[in-house]
Amino acid sequence: MHFKKIIIMVTALAMLGSMSVAFAQDEEKNDDLARVAIITAKDGQGKALEEAIVKYHHFMGTKEGAMRYHWFSFVTGPDTGKYLARSGDHNYEDFDAKHDWDEEASEKFASMVQPHIKNAVVTITKGDDEMGMWPDSLEDYPYYSVTHWHVHSGKGSAFNEGLKKIDGILKEGGWPNYYTFIRPISGGVGNTVMVVSPRKSFADMAPKEPEFMEIMSKAMGEDEAKAFMADWGSTFKSGKNGLLKHMPKQSDYGDAK
Repeated sequence: MHFKKIIIMVTALAMLGSMSVAFAQDEEKNDDLARVAIITAKDGQGKALEEAIVKYHHFMGTKEGAMRYHWFSFVTGPDTGKYLARSGDHNYEDFDAKHDWDEEASEKFASMVQPHIKNAVVTITKGDDEMGMWPDSLEDYPYYSVTHWHVHSGKGSAFNEGLKKIDGILKEGGWPNYYTFIRPISGGVGNTVMVVSPRKSFADMAPKEPEFMEIMSKAMGEDEAKAFMADWGSTFKSGKNGLLKHMPKQSDYGDAK
């Protein structure tokens, strides 16, 4: 690498932010799928869209079996000003579900919300149930850093093996930040891994001890750690990074306590 790439990797892990993000994971085991929409409001209609989605969610709050979306706003990165809506903790068959209220809900969305939307890009993602560290509750974590890694063609196995090794070392070494890995399974860019990390505040994003390379060097030796990171870093390319902020009002379906 490219020492520069090591720095990019360390920075990504330091900022690390499925996204079921926002929402303590269900106790019942599921396929950990999520439906995610990146939404752009029409010019000057962001506030109107935010108000409309509150009304629509309250309308949907009484619909049995409806997906429930958490809303976020992008506060940094190339998508600044856009929104992310996410419904998580799903099984594959959930996306085939039909309801007697589907038509009514579609008409309500078309009249109430759609007029304020310029476009929306939908992706189905899957969380990693083996790697990562996640808090029991996300109540105190309004921010989520999201970094995209693009794995090079033919390097998938080497990337995954290296990531598993890093994950194990971080867990053993007392890495001070939570993180998870998410991959798109429909939509999005192929061979992409999204690294998501919840943060309590901007101050919580400051570097903490022990640092990443300190943990790696303690486990592997300084020279071996540098060589390993250089080799593993050649398996992927760092992509965009952005910070999301949870929008509790827009995520409420009228039954929040």
